[in-house]
Amino acid sequence: MPLSIKKEFIYTFTSKDEESVLRVPVDIPYSQPARDLTGRLVFEHNLPCYIENDLTDKLGEFIQRETDKLNDDNATEAIEKVRQGQIDVDKLAEAWQKAYTQEVKEFAKPEEVSAEQQFSEVYHSLIHSPALETLLNLEHTYALTIEDLIHQRDQDLKHLDERQQEEMQEAVRNVGTSYTDDQINRLAQRNFDNSQMIETKWMCELTNQQEIQRREYREWVMKVHEDTQGSNTPKYMQRVRAMTSNLPEAEEEERHAQIRMEESFTIILGLGVMVAQPQRLQTAMSLYSNTLCGMIMLVDNRLNSYTGLKKEFAKVCERSTDFHFPNLEKQFTKIEEELKHAGETRKKSVEDGDKVSLKSSGSSSSGDNQEKSAKLFTGDFYITKHSNLSEVHTVFHLVTDDTVRGDITSRHPIILSLRNIIKLCCRYDITTLTIPLLLTHEMLEEMTIPWCMKRAELVFKCTKGFMMEMATYGGVESLTIQFLVPLGISEELFAGISNMLPSIFRLSNPVMAKSYT
Repeated sequence: MPLSIKKEFIYTFTSKDEESVLRVPVDIPYSQPARDLTGRLVFEHNLPCYIENDLTDKLGEFIQRETDKLNDDNATEAIEKVRQGQIDVDKLAEAWQKAYTQEVKEFAKPEEVSAEQQFSEVYHSLIHSPALETLLNLEHTYALTIEDLIHQRDQDLKHLDERQQEEMQEAVRNVGTSYTDDQINRLAQRNFDNSQMIETKWMCELTNQQEIQRREYREWVMKVHEDTQGSNTPKYMQRVRAMTSNLPEAEEEERHAQIRMEESFTIILGLGVMVAQPQRLQTAMSLYSNTLCGMIMLVDNRLNSYTGLKKEFAKVCERSTDFHFPNLEKQFTKIEEELKHAGETRKKSVEDGDKVSLKSSGSSSSGDNQEKSAKLFTGDFYITKHSNLSEVHTVFHLVTDDTVRGDITSRHPIILSLRNIIKLCCRYDITTLTIPLLLTHEMLEEMTIPWCMKRAELVFKCTKGFMMEMATYGGVESLTIQFLVPLGISEELFAGISNMLPSIFRLSNPVMAKSYT
């Protein structure tokens, strides 16, 4: 039986001493009130007004009767199919159970709090309690252990590299006498294998140490939470003394902060006040909050951390254990899996004619197309999460290329991705975002003062436009943008860029209140 059918409604009435018959096809079931259909019939067929109430009653009875009959017929047919084995009862029951548990709140399963969610709530409560200082001290103690291990690793690799260089230089000097070309090649291969073996050994040791620290830290946080809940006198100081007494001592190297030129402007959408806090403290206290910090880092199209700025970033990440998120390599592995799925989606979009960014000028095999679809292209970005960095929780790795070294417009993929990043920030409570103003992390020869001023103006204006666009969507109280300039920028250029910003973004005029007391 069909889920809906058409039935003819017949109504007889007397008009001007003559009997008239109204025949109207009606969809069963009928989703609108019967009076609505009566009104249309009276208007279309010029029916007398005195029959309107009776017509509505008869029409309502007809719709109800035919609807019940349709439901009964459908039910009878379904039962007969079940009896004849045409319908799988188990699958039918499973479908109904799924529909009820997922669509009807009354029958839904109670939401279970995962271990990660429970830990995040406990950590958030402790970081805003008297246990704050203890937590940070424990994290610092763990970080010193990791730094000491990294120092030993670097020294070991340095000594190995020096010894191998001496051996290779000695072999090259005596080629033809004590060494043959084949012996030198074997020596080079042996040195490479030894280097790989030592690096793998230290990588495993570092990873194991971080996993141990992560497990101990999370267990300690949960136990401290139990202590604070079960007693008026928290025992977390005793716990941290017991843990830190077993850790190896490590001397903290003196860090000379490099003097940097910095000028601050606060760009506010609506109302919002940010209380200044120390960098590490602010990062920890806002970790599980709606005031997260993000940063854009420009990278190449290779998903790794082997060269350049990516390598330096990876070194910073490994200096201390991340107690809340997977380490950088694990996040890269997850991103690589997602990239394959994204590549298939993008390939399908290209085939459908929605995009042309992946099309090449020449012919290529299906294998080449599949390989291209899994690559990163200029304007793509991937996200990593961190709890062990200063002033940043989320890093947007934005893929760029040499085209940014020339003149670009507001339609460049990098600028369009900047809009998407700001949109994500507004959507996921990232209220502070650091943007490389010149879309590069280093000063190059072709970056003259006019070039830098033009690039800064473009980024300023596009950022302003994107922020105004996001403000119209609502749901964001404030968004702080920090523009980062490369090291080595001249004071003259820095001053010019700083003076440009107030002319593009409107500055708030403070209200001065004088007291005459």
